[in-house]
Amino acid sequence: MDVTTEVHGDALIHRVSGRIDTGTAADAERKLTAEVRQGRRVAMDMTQVAYVSSAGLRVVLMAAKLAKANRGAVSLFGLQATVREVFAMSGFDKVVTIRDDEASALAAVAP
Repeated sequence: MDVTTEVHGDALIHRVSGRIDTGTAADAERKLTAEVRQGRRVAMDMTQVAYVSSAGLRVVLMAAKLAKANRGAVSLFGLQATVREVFAMSGFDKVVTIRDDEASALAAVAP
């Protein structure tokens, strides 16, 4: 799992690649929650994420909850069909903001 971060106006885009699973969850948590703890607005580009386990779902949920608690925002975009299915089956698609593309995800986190 790898994360690169870009500044896009008032928001950040985390470009995530690889797998978010038990082996990468701790690193993912550290990288994906640091800015939301500070109230930043973050869109997560998930186009290169091939797999998300329950540990990965927990990381995403934690980021969303931290954002809300710190007056930030999180949205995800570009989920591959298999990853989107995991979010849907777990009900996380109703808890976490998911958009189809970058522009929509950035609009979802706009102040």
